[in-house]
Amino acid sequence: MTLFVPATPHAAATRRRAAVVATAGAILGIVLAVLVAPGLSASATETDPTPTPSPDSTVAIATPVIERPAASELVGEAITFRGTAEPSAGIDLYSEAGGQPLCSVVANPSGVWTCDVTIESTSSVTVRAVQTVDGQTSETSVQISVLNAPTAGPGGGGTVSSGTVMGSGLPGATVTATVGGVSCTATVDSTGSWFCALPAGTTSGSYQLTASQVAPWSGGRSSASSAPTELTIDVDAPAPPAVTIPASPVPATGATFSGTGEDGATVTLFAGPHSLCQAVVTAGRWSCTSAAIDIGNYEVSAIQQDAAGNISTESARVSVAFGTAATATPAPTPQPSSSAPEPAPTSTAPPTPADGDLPAATPEQPQAQPDASAQAPTAVTPGGWSAATRFSAGMKPAFGSAGAIDWTLAFGIGLAMVALLAVPARLLAGTLRGLRSAPSAAGSRSARLTGRNRSRHQEFESAPALSWNTRVTGAFALVATATITVLSAPVADEPAYLRLLVAVALGIVAVNAVAVLVPRLLARWVFDVSVDIRLRPIYLLVSVGATVLSRTLDLDPALVFGIVFGLALTAPASRRAQGRLAALQIGSLLVIGVTALLISGSFSASAGTVAAFVAEFVNTVALASLGGAAFLLLPIADLPGRQILRWRRLVWLVLALAGFTLLAGVLSSALGGLGGGAGIILIALLSLVFAAVCVAVWLWVRFVRAPAHDESSTPSA
Repeated sequence: MTLFVPATPHAAATRRRAAVVATAGAILGIVLAVLVAPGLSASATETDPTPTPSPDSTVAIATPVIERPAASELVGEAITFRGTAEPSAGIDLYSEAGGQPLCSVVANPSGVWTCDVTIESTSSVTVRAVQTVDGQTSETSVQISVLNAPTAGPGGGGTVSSGTVMGSGLPGATVTATVGGVSCTATVDSTGSWFCALPAGTTSGSYQLTASQVAPWSGGRSSASSAPTELTIDVDAPAPPAVTIPASPVPATGATFSGTGEDGATVTLFAGPHSLCQAVVTAGRWSCTSAAIDIGNYEVSAIQQDAAGNISTESARVSVAFGTAATATPAPTPQPSSSAPEPAPTSTAPPTPADGDLPAATPEQPQAQPDASAQAPTAVTPGGWSAATRFSAGMKPAFGSAGAIDWTLAFGIGLAMVALLAVPARLLAGTLRGLRSAPSAAGSRSARLTGRNRSRHQEFESAPALSWNTRVTGAFALVATATITVLSAPVADEPAYLRLLVAVALGIVAVNAVAVLVPRLLARWVFDVSVDIRLRPIYLLVSVGATVLSRTLDLDPALVFGIVFGLALTAPASRRAQGRLAALQIGSLLVIGVTALLISGSFSASAGTVAAFVAEFVNTVALASLGGAAFLLLPIADLPGRQILRWRRLVWLVLALAGFTLLAGVLSSALGGLGGGAGIILIALLSLVFAAVCVAVWLWVRFVRAPAHDESSTPSA
């Protein structure tokens, strides 16, 4: 049964309102669905548990690690770096100096990497490990100390040593070299070199040489040992070499000497103090051609130095007469009858020695003369008038040959003489002169106590006046200077040395004539001043000093000072006039000295009394003029060098460089034989000491004594 409820107006209105509301709600729901749907979709995307990564997203990577070497560790040689990084990442090692990588490696799949590098020794270096992964980099670093092993080898080169070892290392480091069971230590110098001698008693044999070093900053920690080096120790001196002397008379140049010795050794042949030639022993034999030597008698001997540097004792000395290259023709044999025809001499060739045999001393046979009028060369009679002396050998040529003077070396020595001798001597002379002239109360009291309160003229007024003949005194001074000059080289009891005395005396006269007469004449004609010639006895002491120095150092050629007379203006003159006169005197000596040097170097010593006499005269002129000019250029006392310096310093410097350079060129051959260079080093050290003392005295007087003296002499208030 259906219950019917009748509709009322109120119920109908209610239904209409409900329908309108439902319709509006549907429309609103549709609109909201349209507006909210994109947002819901985006939220759903964000909360998706498996999101898709965006292209610009980043992933963190691990920083590389250096596990070895540890920080501050001392390493050396091939350094192995080890560490960890991202698997398969690229690793580059850089030093703090920058530049190219020390090495580049790739980490293995486990992330482990190793790299071997070599770095120079240093107290501290920072090494960076840079990792690269997918374009991203990261790095780490470590600070270490590097001390590599030094190098080591034999002291004489090759693989043989006489007990010395040497090598290179870190400057300032202490190197310990070990050979067998012994060792020696040395400090590496500033150039990176070291040298030490093994202890005495080391026996000859083959050894392994290693070396290590301790740096000043390594805290006593040592480097690794160097790789072993094969070393042969040879401390046994070889026996003296055997020498075969050629047939007498031996030529003064170009003679061939031979003999036997130890394989690989160097044989040096001597004739008295002169070195004739050198040769290396090959297959037990040696041979060399002698250099030029003065004609005369010499004791010939030889020594040999093996590859390790050991030197033998001297071989037995043999007296040898050195003559000309050609042999004198013997006198013809007297014939029983003057009417009998004289047979022509037969030319007989000496027997040829077999291969490997030394040439025997075969007597020379008379040679057939192509022309009866041809004259045989004059034979040199040892100990006679034609015997050679040290002054009869021609000096080195100035130019144009292999044995000519090395003017570059001579200029260097001349410059050193100016800087270390002439200039310091000027400082010292000026300082001492200032001290003597400075007044002081103590000096006055000393003068009163010692009687020096009178003038020198008053003191010697009562001395006897002795009159001397000027010409006799001058002649005596010239002869004395010539005698002193002859004694600058060894003198033998032979007639040739009387010839030498005459030649030297004439050379001294020529040098003094040029030194005083030429400037006197030119001064009157050119400068219109009068000049007086005066005897300077003090110059004899200078000649004695030069002779003593020449004999002490065995200089050949000798150092000669042959000046006896000096010049002085007759009237008071300006510094300009005095300087020009002094420069004229020095220039005259240099001109005649250079002329004689060129003449001496252009001819070679030959046999004969006249040729030897001329050579001795020319050599005396060259040595005395150049030696005299060098001494007179010293800017001390009243020497010409002082007058030139007061006038024009530049003129003095030019003349001093020229004079000392020429003297060094003449004496270069003598300086080269001073103990294999040890004498030159000693002379250089003495020159440095002299210069240092002169400068020290000058500085003390100028900056210490002078201010103190000024303060003490200031009167107190």
